[in-house]
Amino acid sequence: VDAVLVAHNASFDVSFIEENAKRQGFETDFTVLDTVQMARLLLTDLNKFKLNTVCKRLNIKQEHHHRAVDDARVTAEVFLRFVEMLEEQDVHTLAKLNDMGAMSPDLIKKAPSYHGIILVKNETGRINLNRLVSASHLDYFNRRPRMPESLIQKYREGLILGSACEAGELFQAVLNGKSEEQIAKLVDFYDYLEIQPIGNNRFMIASDRVSNVRSEEDLRDLNRKIVRLGEKFQKPVVATCDVHFLDPEDEVYRRIIMAGKGFTDADEQAPLYLHTTEEMMEEFSYLGTAKAHEVVIENPNKIADMIEKISPVRPDKCPPVIDNSDQQLRDICYKKAHEMYGENLPDVVTERLERELHSIISNGFAVMYIIAQKLVWKSNEDGYLVGSRGSVGSSFVATMAGITEVNPLSPHYYCPHCHYSDFDSEEVRAFAGGCGWDMKDKDCPVCGHPLIKDGFDIPFETFLGF
Repeated sequence: VDAVLVAHNASFDVSFIEENAKRQGFETDFTVLDTVQMARLLLTDLNKFKLNTVCKRLNIKQEHHHRAVDDARVTAEVFLRFVEMLEEQDVHTLAKLNDMGAMSPDLIKKAPSYHGIILVKNETGRINLNRLVSASHLDYFNRRPRMPESLIQKYREGLILGSACEAGELFQAVLNGKSEEQIAKLVDFYDYLEIQPIGNNRFMIASDRVSNVRSEEDLRDLNRKIVRLGEKFQKPVVATCDVHFLDPEDEVYRRIIMAGKGFTDADEQAPLYLHTTEEMMEEFSYLGTAKAHEVVIENPNKIADMIEKISPVRPDKCPPVIDNSDQQLRDICYKKAHEMYGENLPDVVTERLERELHSIISNGFAVMYIIAQKLVWKSNEDGYLVGSRGSVGSSFVATMAGITEVNPLSPHYYCPHCHYSDFDSEEVRAFAGGCGWDMKDKDCPVCGHPLIKDGFDIPFETFLGF
């Protein structure tokens, strides 16, 4: 039949149907529609999507919760109500419903999530990973960053995908006995499959939530199944440590962090340290010497050889671009300098300006100065004073660009009226290394106008971090 199976939290119920159908020799190639996913898409005001919660939200009467007949009845009512809501949004087919879900950040934020490993193998991959990381934090963040599979596929070029630890989707599918078809689809998604030391997953043995793991041998069998999947689908299987700390004794630091986050089992740390090659060979000896060598040594090297030598951050600075910013900065600085010190600038002013401008422009920082200048000037125009502190006060270019009011030249006098200046008198030299504002008040010997006292004697090397 080509009918669609509708269920609430369908993956749970369908797993039983598929397992029993397999035992009876029946094929289970049918489409499944999950009303939990529909609820996540349509009832965006809810945080939980249990059947009774959804029924209460839709005002559907539920008399005997968790009784099969009643649950089936109300699930049907929920589905019909959702169909009405979808029709209002001009969604009439499953294909269109899937498209709607794929474009819904709210649905992705509330969907189950799994761990995965993404390795960057070239420059294209580095850019694509940055795109994925940005989207995971800006568009799909819910308690933790998330990446929808469709987005990973869109930006997959240059990336290598690994199936990750026990929290990965593939391991969970194997653990929960998903159908061969489902597992095959998952294996196809990844570039390599992972298995990990038994100690990493030993917590499952005592867990009430994992019913089919009761011994370390059960954990080894799960790893063996993943190894067989790699052989069947020709995907490299890699033995990894899921390293969280370097040496075994370092677990105490992770214990402290987890206790601080409220984990009740923080004292029961898994051995997530960086194992040596010998330790890993011993750990996976149950696979046989040849297979252990393959998963511990050969396949990790194959993956590593796929990765080009790249820098996580481009070696060039990649500053923003503002047309003619170099000349703009030079013009702004000299205009201000002439306003303060006159047409014929004192040698000390010209020398300091040229030395700084050469360093700033030749290293590509002029655009950063122009951005700061525009921000400060705009703020001042809008009536908000800007106080600049720190090493920026050691840049005379920043002073002349109006970014800071701190003048880093040696203490001096200058006349705002006739542009007389005094950098060399004995009285001025006595304040070398000090603050020009502390000098005595004086009138201009040329025009009689009160002189401005300025200068803090800060070398430009302070700005450069020397």
